[in-house]
Amino acid sequence: MSAPEKSRARDYFWNTVASLMLSLTTAVLLLVVKRTAGLEAAGVFTIANTVGQQFQALGMYEVRTYHVTDARHRFSIGTYLATRLVTVGAMVAGIIVSAALSGDGLMAAVLIALIACLRVFDAFEDVFYCELQREGRLDIAGKACFLRTLTTIGVFSVVLALGGSMLTAAAITLVASLVVMLGAYLPPARRLFPLGPRWEPRPIIRVLAECLPLFLASFIALYLANAPRFAIDRYLDNAQQGYFAIIFMPAFTINLLSFVIFRPLLTQMADRWIGADRAGFAAIVRRGLLGTFVAFVAVALVTYTVGAPILGFVYGTDVSGSMLELMVLVAGGALNAAGVILYYALTTMRLQRLVFAGYIIAAAAITVLCLLLVPTYGLLGASLAYAGAMAILAAAFLAGVRLALRRAPPTTDRPPAEHPTRPGPADHRVGT
Repeated sequence: MSAPEKSRARDYFWNTVASLMLSLTTAVLLLVVKRTAGLEAAGVFTIANTVGQQFQALGMYEVRTYHVTDARHRFSIGTYLATRLVTVGAMVAGIIVSAALSGDGLMAAVLIALIACLRVFDAFEDVFYCELQREGRLDIAGKACFLRTLTTIGVFSVVLALGGSMLTAAAITLVASLVVMLGAYLPPARRLFPLGPRWEPRPIIRVLAECLPLFLASFIALYLANAPRFAIDRYLDNAQQGYFAIIFMPAFTINLLSFVIFRPLLTQMADRWIGADRAGFAAIVRRGLLGTFVAFVAVALVTYTVGAPILGFVYGTDVSGSMLELMVLVAGGALNAAGVILYYALTTMRLQRLVFAGYIIAAAAITVLCLLLVPTYGLLGASLAYAGAMAILAAAFLAGVRLALRRAPPTTDRPPAEHPTRPGPADHRVGT
């Protein structure tokens, strides 16, 4: 194996390890909270994590796409760092305001804010991840991300298991994660690029303005996943919130499996589109959708036959009375996974406006569905709202891809397009 091949293999390995670690964080922490503090505590953790996840979109601001493709260094790392400090500051402010408006008292608001702020590290370290990727050292970023994420999971779990409250666990974890993040990223980064933020208003505003459409799409995409949980928080109770988080796990499994299956195809899809190979591009999209269908069938069979006993054994909660909700959520997870594949197809084709329109339609649909279904049908209503919105989103994206393929020139005589961006390690569309 040549040196470049070894480098690519190294980068891919650590990027994949970091991605999987990030994806599993919520599931592992939910398990620890449920086993140590009970179902109601799991519900509190779920809504707090949901708030953090929603405002994480603001903290990251989808600058990753722009940053990693800035090969000509139009903006310096100092500008990107200053921009990220601005967006993360806005993220923290949003979390505090949201927690204060929860209406459950001061201590409950503090608890929600502290747990939600654990997501701040995902948002802030991303700027280092981007710059290290731009410098060709994705392995350093993957190792640092893995170590920081492991610290977050380990410290929170140990403190809670030793009898500490969730508030104490969150506070200690915040400090430990900060120390590990700075220790893991700063020393290697300092050897590759300057670390000081560059506080020049004009370039910061330019970055924010150019990434605004991507941020809005990201925020709405996260809202689609989180809307049922917000509705449960409004109309039901913390125990129901924790219960919903548990029965959502099979849907999360489909999303993760589909992403793992489809990820190796992303580069091929981009190359086919750049080369104007319409048939090859369509074939890869179909392979991705087929992989999603296979993942859906496998997870659906497991869920229907042994899903309830497995979830009961892992989380210590009997979910055998919620088979309908489980299967509806599995279907919703499969539709979401299909939507992610079609999303990447549309962004590769540079049809971001269509993507944004699809998100707007789906967001309006899930808001109405949650308002109509959750107060009357409880968790079944939340499940139906999620699956219904994902069906609308996938249908809109599929229609867009088919229309674009019909209009695309079938030959290779058109000029190559700008190379599309590939997803980073913590894509917001894959997670809980």
